[in-house]
Amino acid sequence: MGGRDAMALFTSRGPVAEVFQFGLVPIACRARNEDRSQVALSLNNNEVNIYGRAASEWKLQETLQGHDLRVTGIDWAPSTNRIVTCGAVSLLCI
Repeated sequence: MGGRDAMALFTSRGPVAEVFQFGLVPIACRARNEDRSQVALSLNNNEVNIYGRAASEWKLQETLQGHDLRVTGIDWAPSTNRIVTCGAVSLLCI
């Protein structure tokens, strides 16, 4: 893959990988749910978009907001189905 645009390479459980386009900006981070039917990703901003698989496409289901700055990490817990995110912080807390 050439440039860093919003493309994601998802490997299936078999030997074939799938490539999907989610826009023209870089994907900062992503995570998938346990059965791989949903993906949470941040397009290098302060939002997390949750997409669900509909046939051969990914459809936007929800947009999570709450970070002041760019989201830098996402994880999706398989047993509880909860999403945790972290973001850039403009101050230091000790």
